[in-house]
Amino acid sequence: MFYDRKAPMSDNAAPNPLSHALRAARRHLWAAALFSGLVNILYLAPSIFMLQVYDRVVPTRGGATLLALILVLIVTLAVFAVLDLVRMRLLLRASVRLEKLAAPAILHRILDANRATVSDRMTALRNFDTVRGTLVGPAVVAVFDAPWTPVYLIVCFLLHAWIGLLAVAALVLLSLVAFLGERATRSGIAASTAGAGVLTRSQDYSIATAEVGRALGMRDALVARHLSERASVVADQGLVARTSGGFLATTKFLRLLFQSLALALGAWLAIRQSISAGAIFAASLLVGRALQPVEQILGAWKNVTGARAAYQGLSTFLTLNSSAAPPTTLPAPEGLLDVERVFVRAPGSDKAILKAVSFSAKPGEVVALVGPSGAGKSTLLRALVGAIRPDAGEVRIDGAKLSDWDAQALGGYLGYMPQTPTLFPASVHANISRFSRSETSGDIDAAVIDAARRAGAHEMILRLPQGYDTMLSIRESGGLSAGQRQLVALARALFGRPRFLFLDEPNAHLDTNGEVMLAGVLAHAKANGITTIVSTHRTGLLQVADHILLLRDGEVEFFKSRAEAMAGQSAQGVSAPQQEPKVVAEVGA
Repeated sequence: MFYDRKAPMSDNAAPNPLSHALRAARRHLWAAALFSGLVNILYLAPSIFMLQVYDRVVPTRGGATLLALILVLIVTLAVFAVLDLVRMRLLLRASVRLEKLAAPAILHRILDANRATVSDRMTALRNFDTVRGTLVGPAVVAVFDAPWTPVYLIVCFLLHAWIGLLAVAALVLLSLVAFLGERATRSGIAASTAGAGVLTRSQDYSIATAEVGRALGMRDALVARHLSERASVVADQGLVARTSGGFLATTKFLRLLFQSLALALGAWLAIRQSISAGAIFAASLLVGRALQPVEQILGAWKNVTGARAAYQGLSTFLTLNSSAAPPTTLPAPEGLLDVERVFVRAPGSDKAILKAVSFSAKPGEVVALVGPSGAGKSTLLRALVGAIRPDAGEVRIDGAKLSDWDAQALGGYLGYMPQTPTLFPASVHANISRFSRSETSGDIDAAVIDAARRAGAHEMILRLPQGYDTMLSIRESGGLSAGQRQLVALARALFGRPRFLFLDEPNAHLDTNGEVMLAGVLAHAKANGITTIVSTHRTGLLQVADHILLLRDGEVEFFKSRAEAMAGQSAQGVSAPQQEPKVVAEVGA
């Protein structure tokens, strides 16, 4: 229904998990199609019952015959109901199978798509839910019923050729109306769906940041902005609803008209003694049933086109963000980092954020990234941990390219703290442990507490309402202050004894005591052979650094040892007390 068996796939790309799951669910879909055939055959039961009542019972006044016909009808309709229930159960199983087989791989692709925007990832997830939900909706039932329309047409021809021709004419006319309706609403549905997605994201963001809006007196402006966005979306949806509603009303009118005309034609043929009296009503029922799938498809056309568009969009996303076969398992890294002419461009632009950045760090060394805001420090750290993929150049861990490492396995050896610490809506314990699981929960608990102690977060966490079991909310702060978030994020970075630490402004919200503690963390990392890359706007951490890398406009202005970088310009005739070292000025910028 959705997948293309001949879709191309590169040799290095992993198979499309959605197509694979749909192929695996084919037996459920084929079985549902088979049961749809049986269901549609049993739909003839009321028409046959009517024929028998008018042609056998009424003329002979046979009460026993009527009773027997009623019992047969009851049994037939009971079987019909059971088969229809089984069909829906099969479609439900197909949907569940699709979820089990495709959801894990699709979620991995979405979370690993470091070149895709957040909007693209959210759209991909919604597209998958749309495809899965369609399998248990009325649209797929209409699609399964439609191929059995010829059966009803054949029965109409068996009653009389004129009744069959009337049914064919009605079917052609209704199909034409359905086609025109699809053409008329196609662009409107696409526009309204896209607008609704943008509106949802905009409103969600405003709700998440409502405190800032209230504090800055932006509430009325935000309300006006969202009302304007909603009005545009409602207008698009209204236009689609009016157009599709008009075609749907036309379809209902034509179906009822042709059903009544079939009754009239049957009566005229009965008067001419071309058919029996029972065939009059049977003709009306059969024509109505033959036209019903067309009406169902038109009514569910939005769902059908939406599911098809969702499948195509999700397939495109999975193709662009396909994962290669799992790489060879490499030994645990020792801590050697090499950055070779890394270029990173702004998404959707040719503007370079990083330009040919190169440097190296040995195990146990601390490299401080300094430079003015917007120099590219955060982008460089994201490239180093694999959060984004460089447009050119390489990041190497122990000599192996970052892409040669299994990202999930390598993540256990990396400690990363972004500039805005991202905490998940879970307990503090789960955030620090990175959702780790172990047969012995005590091992995880001990590792979590050890990481919190080294980060200086243990006492702060104990003062929370439920300590380590305190649940964080779904919002930027998670219910913690900026300093508390940084401490929890630092503890998470230290969890599991990593070989690398990548810290982005880790002291931005720390007080003097916190900065002293952080310097101790870096000194402890150095003593234990942990390679550390830390960006900072404060001079306090420079005392722990082995090397200082100064970035300006995405380029390395210099990469020197701390002693060289902090040295005065006495060689140029300027005494140390009279000048301000350049790196200090840049850090304080």
